[in-house]
Amino acid sequence: MKSYLARLLISFLLLLTGPLAHAGPRPTIVFLSPDDSRFWQMVSGFMTEVAEDLDVDLEVQYDRESHRFSYLRMARDVLSREEKPDYLLFMCKEHVTESMLRLADGAGVKAFTFNTDVPDAARASIGMPRTVLPGWLGHLSPDNIAAGRALVTLLGKEAEQMELTSEPSIPMVALSGTLDSSATKDRNGGMLAAAVQQRSELLQLVYANWSRTLAREKTEVLLKRYPDTVSIWSASDGMALGAIQAARNAGRIPGEDLLVGSVDWEPEALEKIRQGELLVSLGRHFMGGGLALLLLHDYHHGRDFGDMSPDYVFRYELEPATRDNVDQIQRIMDPENWSAIDFRRFSRVGEKGTAKAVPDPDAVLDAITGALARERADTVASSE
Repeated sequence: MKSYLARLLISFLLLLTGPLAHAGPRPTIVFLSPDDSRFWQMVSGFMTEVAEDLDVDLEVQYDRESHRFSYLRMARDVLSREEKPDYLLFMCKEHVTESMLRLADGAGVKAFTFNTDVPDAARASIGMPRTVLPGWLGHLSPDNIAAGRALVTLLGKEAEQMELTSEPSIPMVALSGTLDSSATKDRNGGMLAAAVQQRSELLQLVYANWSRTLAREKTEVLLKRYPDTVSIWSASDGMALGAIQAARNAGRIPGEDLLVGSVDWEPEALEKIRQGELLVSLGRHFMGGGLALLLLHDYHHGRDFGDMSPDYVFRYELEPATRDNVDQIQRIMDPENWSAIDFRRFSRVGEKGTAKAVPDPDAVLDAITGALARERADTVASSE
């Protein structure tokens, strides 16, 4: 009870003293997507549904050059407008995150970062949200280190159960993303730590730049170099799909004599799970942009989120999609279900809001995924 009362007091003080936006017209938010891949289209599609329910004016821009300097240029263009947005929402990238945040702060546009961790260099220079730059409101990211570690564990356990090797170690190769991505670094870090601690033996780690084609080409080389490979760890579904194709080309049978695990919950990857060719995909971070919109919407209307995280930094776990739950995951990924949900119920502002307590990001995402998973089931049941 004392803890509950203390949280209420903290929330009240934050409302009085926090750097809140005034509850005025519809907030304007520009989201800078780092590329136009299938994953980021899912992210922006989900955000669009959330924004519509919350009465948020959302503009999405895709960086089709997919480079940190083109990403920085996009931010400059937005921040140099005569009519600037209220908020700039973007992903952290190595070597440009600090510049983007300083530009936003100097332009009087509040910024929120998400999806990947704040790069070490930026953290060393400007700290974390609201320490050096008051306009940097918060940061949200999945626990990519835990995700990298979990993939190794899941692949290793399944290889042991299937008795795919008689050796004391489980030979594994790994496909990673780009060098300028903190998600790459963090997923790699979790994978390397787990490989040392567990039975899996990392034969080689290669960078395939999130590319399905490059992953296929590199996997073909890896399987020739290491014919005893039992598992393929992939930092993304797209690269995993390329690896599966390479494995079939090499005469291997994914799901039988070779195991592949990845990250992203992409629709084609979920089908591969259903077919048995992909063991697992970790995901739900496509909803990270939608959660960021919820936080910014509530902030704009007078409900700051410091009571949810005193340092304004949020982290949440990725969840596995497997053959046991793939039907449920596909319901969560169905855009028709997104439009059927009123996302105002997950706001802490207004009559529709049901999240009046002090939730953490996992609790909010659990509530959203639960509602989405039930939506199709409820619809089917009502029609029978």
